[in-house]
Amino acid sequence: MDNLEFPDEETEDADAAFASLEERDGVVLSPSLKDCYLRFSDVAAGWGAGMTEEDEDPLFAGEFDIIPLVRAIRDSAPVERVPDPSPEQREFLSELRDFDVTSLTGTGKVASLRIRHGVSHSPEIWFSDGPRGIHRMDIDLPGYLEALRITKGTFGWQLLYTDVPLAHDRYEVTVRFLKEMLRVFPDLFPAHDYEPLRTRLAARLR
Repeated sequence: MDNLEFPDEETEDADAAFASLEERDGVVLSPSLKDCYLRFSDVAAGWGAGMTEEDEDPLFAGEFDIIPLVRAIRDSAPVERVPDPSPEQREFLSELRDFDVTSLTGTGKVASLRIRHGVSHSPEIWFSDGPRGIHRMDIDLPGYLEALRITKGTFGWQLLYTDVPLAHDRYEVTVRFLKEMLRVFPDLFPAHDYEPLRTRLAARLR
């Protein structure tokens, strides 16, 4: 499945969009993020590999649904993500804005920007893994989009950029997907270097 939508109205360029965020929303973003500005309203894909009629689950699979920066920032904060949050959790959640979601499969895996008003910054990125918690990623937005280009949205790739112990049993399926990605993708996409991801997976499995 895939989806690419263009807005009906004329789309602002990056300079105009960033100026609008600062003036209207009080959000000042690093100028370096202008390269991440997307001039379409949505780009999404979902896929599964290695499935047969007898298989209930794919050998590995992935999905992404990228929400453009301005719309993501102006969307509502996901304060419902944590049931009965403490005041500190509610304050944290109020700063998150989802920008990569799993709208096709509904798995609940979501990447969010942490937006702080009035301060020029490149937002932190946090990955929500459903009931397994919310984890800060060791990556910025340009790095995220580049990693997404390489991983094609393989489920769980974001955990390679966290301190999550993937050796735990609860990550068994995620590890299977990641190992299969690293086995198959280097041949399918030889222009990409998968060795850094292989190193990250080994570190998470220790």
